[in-house]
Amino acid sequence: MRAIFFACLCLIIVGCSTPDRSKYVQQLDSLSTAVENTAQKYEALQLDQVQSRVDSVNAHLEFIQSNYQGDMKKDMSLELSEYRSIRKLIPELGNKREEISNNLTISRNQITDLKKAINENATHDAVGNEMNDVYYKKIIAQEIKANKDLVSKMEFIISRTDSVYNRYNRHYTQVKYWVDSLRSSRVRIQP
Repeated sequence: MRAIFFACLCLIIVGCSTPDRSKYVQQLDSLSTAVENTAQKYEALQLDQVQSRVDSVNAHLEFIQSNYQGDMKKDMSLELSEYRSIRKLIPELGNKREEISNNLTISRNQITDLKKAINENATHDAVGNEMNDVYYKKIIAQEIKANKDLVSKMEFIISRTDSVYNRYNRHYTQVKYWVDSLRSSRVRIQP
């Protein structure tokens, strides 16, 4: 009789205990690690310097376009074309930086809040949705998709940054010489 009572008590306790959702926390930890590994590399970039290089390219090209007269030699045209391509390596860098920064903050907050809700066995979210296994699977899938896109955007900028520096360093001296030559030819000598 005691054995039956004990077995019934165990079933009641198991039935009333909170479900094991540690697998969701593990998924979120893995997701967080993947995002943070890429974010660490991204945040180590000197994006102000990259933007400065792009701004310099734009200023040089504008100056040459406004002040160069006559037919351009082929070698100069090719060099300027390569220099101009720097602008296309990371189009709209300023907008991308802001978007990534905002999405990274949102991602970090979402993952932290979701892990907290799981660990505290929350039953409903802020708008009243029941937080059950179906809910967690759906939300985690959304987070994985959003963070995959975020990681992809950060990796794109990381991969293109070296190219910006390499092309800039390869062409800057020659283009700066042409800009300086155009500036000096515009200066009139006063008697």
